[in-house]
Amino acid sequence: MVPTLKRSKTAMVTLIAGGVLGALAMATVLKTNIVPSAFAGPQASLKTVAGISTESMANLRDLDASFASLAEFIEPSVVHIRSESKSTKDLMGRAMPMGGEGSGVIFRADGWILTNDHVVNGFDKVTVVMADGKEYPGTVRRAEDSDLAVIKIDATNLPAASFADSSNVKPGQFAIAVGSPFGLENTLTIGHVSAIGRSNPVPDARVAGGGRFYPDLIQTDAAINQGNSGGPLLNVDGQVIGINSAIFSSTGGSVGIGFAIPSNQARLIADMLIEKGKITRGYLGLVPTDMKPYQRKEKNIEGAIVETIPPDSPASKAGIRKDDILLRVGETPIKRQLDVRNAMLRYAPGTTVPVEVLRGTERKTFQVKIGSVPKQVAANEPDPKDSPFGQRFQMPDLDELVPKGFGSEPKEDSDVKPLREGRARLGVGIGDLSEEVRKEYKIPTGVQGAVVTSIEPGSVAEKLGLEPGDVIEQLGDKTIRSGRDLVKAMEGVKWGESRQMKWGRYTEGSEFTQSRSVKFE
Repeated sequence: MVPTLKRSKTAMVTLIAGGVLGALAMATVLKTNIVPSAFAGPQASLKTVAGISTESMANLRDLDASFASLAEFIEPSVVHIRSESKSTKDLMGRAMPMGGEGSGVIFRADGWILTNDHVVNGFDKVTVVMADGKEYPGTVRRAEDSDLAVIKIDATNLPAASFADSSNVKPGQFAIAVGSPFGLENTLTIGHVSAIGRSNPVPDARVAGGGRFYPDLIQTDAAINQGNSGGPLLNVDGQVIGINSAIFSSTGGSVGIGFAIPSNQARLIADMLIEKGKITRGYLGLVPTDMKPYQRKEKNIEGAIVETIPPDSPASKAGIRKDDILLRVGETPIKRQLDVRNAMLRYAPGTTVPVEVLRGTERKTFQVKIGSVPKQVAANEPDPKDSPFGQRFQMPDLDELVPKGFGSEPKEDSDVKPLREGRARLGVGIGDLSEEVRKEYKIPTGVQGAVVTSIEPGSVAEKLGLEPGDVIEQLGDKTIRSGRDLVKAMEGVKWGESRQMKWGRYTEGSEFTQSRSVKFE
């Protein structure tokens, strides 16, 4: 599990961890008309309370009984997960056991449990505790880039939860989270679906790059806390609509903004892990983004816009360009950028796939030979795990994601670490100066350095005014000749420190270079 992170003066999106190293898990299940109410039978005499009419009180009692019945119904399908490891050593070099707590939901009756990857990632032993107290050792299969995992236990005839179609989820609907916040098993909280389609970066020091990117999340105000990770978010039919995974918080606790991975995505990944044992992604080589509502209305279509496309990627070589609107990848119709990501789960490297796009007012189809995810580098990640689009997501400066002053200063004795501790980030995607890159950005042959391919919102790089095509030539006393050089130069830079940096910008017939002291804050 990942320690919950916190930062001063502003809130941030965090994984919700429990124990020494924690895990997020929220499980929610409201199930009306599925089982007899626990309060069926003669009802207490109705009377007016605080001016509420007798009829209204009857409706309130019915609602109260329904929630209680749903809690009783879902309880057997939600599990508590304990993770343990002996890999950490104390100052004397002695093995020091560490562990964390999270939640999960029974995915299949034959012993498959669904949870978050960050609940089980990096631990040597995982134990699943059922609602009735029985404990089972588990074997884990992980999908790190999706923050999902399945655990196999030796059990049958388990009360598997029912999964809803998350594409039908709408803001304003009831949402129920069930899990083990702070180790308190079978805890149920009730709220609403606050929003859908949220995308957020979340720090996680145990994965490549120091964080995860969630492209499509359900937002809820149902209370989610440390230890809720991996549990279900439910609708009033007792069906899973999401797997609780992160919170937005300045304190490490719930402030009414939580996030869940939609059930359709969770079910897709879980089925693939069970069937194949692992997740293999093809490489299309572009970064998609969702169309805005006005764009869908103006063009009367659904799709995903090509936001960034490296010049040497499979999609670029096939003829796809920036700002094309992706309509179909193989047999997969594209309505949102997540559909593009999921299409890469279906096609193996080496497969040639037709990709239909809208360019202006003309529909075009390109034959793209799907590649293998390449080994790429980013400016602050020594050995990053590549995304399916060939662009590593950089953690943005979260000051730009929330109002200034939102949240409070962390307490000195808190175990929640500020975001701005440790190694600093420049906030750029980078690449080497290949012939194609030089041609695209008009960079002269004699120029050496790392070329900027993307800028993260709110990052140090954005505040400096860096743009794609700029070439970083020096950082501190290090001469930069490649992307790897910049990675190494950034390794010793900490938040709050300053470094002299030189970079150049080249256009046809002109060039501009700048050297200045850059403070990483």
